[in-house]
Amino acid sequence: MLNCDIRDYGAVGDGVTMDTAAIQAAIDDCGAQGGGRVTLSGGRFLCGRIDLRSGVELRLERDAVLLGSKNGLDFPEVETDFWRVAYAPRFNRRCMIYAEGCEDIALTGRGVIDCQGEAYIEPLPPDTENFYWPYRRLGFPEGFEDEGSRGLHPAQRRMCSLSPARVALFMGCRNVLVEDVTMRDQPAGWSYWVCGCENIHFHRAVIDASVLYPNNDGIHINCSRDVTVSDCRIRCGDDGVVLRAYSLPLGKNTPCERVTVTNTTIVSHSAGVRVGWIGDGVIRNCAVSSLTITDSVTGIDIRLPGNDTGIRQSDEGQEATLIENLSFSNIVMDRLFHEPVFINISEHNRCEAVRDLYFSGIHARAVHMPCVNGRADSLVRNVYFSDCHFAQLRREDIPGHETAPYCERDHTLQPYFRHVENLRLENTAFSVL
Repeated sequence: MLNCDIRDYGAVGDGVTMDTAAIQAAIDDCGAQGGGRVTLSGGRFLCGRIDLRSGVELRLERDAVLLGSKNGLDFPEVETDFWRVAYAPRFNRRCMIYAEGCEDIALTGRGVIDCQGEAYIEPLPPDTENFYWPYRRLGFPEGFEDEGSRGLHPAQRRMCSLSPARVALFMGCRNVLVEDVTMRDQPAGWSYWVCGCENIHFHRAVIDASVLYPNNDGIHINCSRDVTVSDCRIRCGDDGVVLRAYSLPLGKNTPCERVTVTNTTIVSHSAGVRVGWIGDGVIRNCAVSSLTITDSVTGIDIRLPGNDTGIRQSDEGQEATLIENLSFSNIVMDRLFHEPVFINISEHNRCEAVRDLYFSGIHARAVHMPCVNGRADSLVRNVYFSDCHFAQLRREDIPGHETAPYCERDHTLQPYFRHVENLRLENTAFSVL
């Protein structure tokens, strides 16, 4: 197999010199020769955006750090006709590692991707009411005009910044492996965004970011199929693993299906596993098993918000949502600040159906009890709980509760089931500790 060492292309690896051009040259050369491995070892390689090529494995040895630049201008916006960039989530199409239409690519090794994300945030004023995080993204520098946010609602401008909103973005790719790599300090944006892809595998990947920093989702799986997440460790401020069907970037309705998440630990100041959002399409036939979710806000969160403002949110779709045939099994949750299971269909959400949800072997200790809340005109149908135990904790008994998100929902101090058709509870108990 062809093995390209980036030092042969001029990389320095001192953490100060920009090595973007050398890394890109090695990737391009490797791809042009039919593929192989591009290796980083023995240094801290400072870079901006790099683009992967088909057939190329980017390997970070254990003594290598791929160091993200603190200058957002080193991450130019993606310009392409391959997907509809105007619909990039958070109106931001910047990323650190990018692949579009690639096949047989990999990001491997026991090295580190250090995003230096603290350069892109600032603390909120002390008197600011903020449910989730005590920090916000930095806006654009003075004099910089953001083309992507023209005409948006003024309140949404601060969602846009020069930060790479996605660290690794895989768009329309097939046969992708992410294995062993540690990604850290990515408060500026989502760790991985997988969109319109097939046959994607995350194995022994580590995501390690502060839970206090905003919008740093873990693994975000969108409109993709045949995806596995196994033996991973995720710690982040936003949702740990996300399943969505937001099709607007792809230009055609595309389901999210056949996703398996297993043997993974999650800590999050949002949801451990989140499914769906505004205007998502079809999410079906997915299995989540053998997880531990601790020190998080919610455990399993199927939340379908509404929007009646007439102003489109940044990653709001246009389909009627169908979520069906999802299984959650053998999951341990502890020290959750809100619900272990939260299912909610809001007003003004176009929902075709949420149905056929299976929960088995769930053992949870949380401040709130499970909530399944449909609508009179959109019932949640066929919900099965078997061999589950939900125990209630006091918030003040959870270490770190002072900095955790807080939003009281009185109805979930007790198990709450409303607008549900065919709810089955078999060998399922609710208790107070």
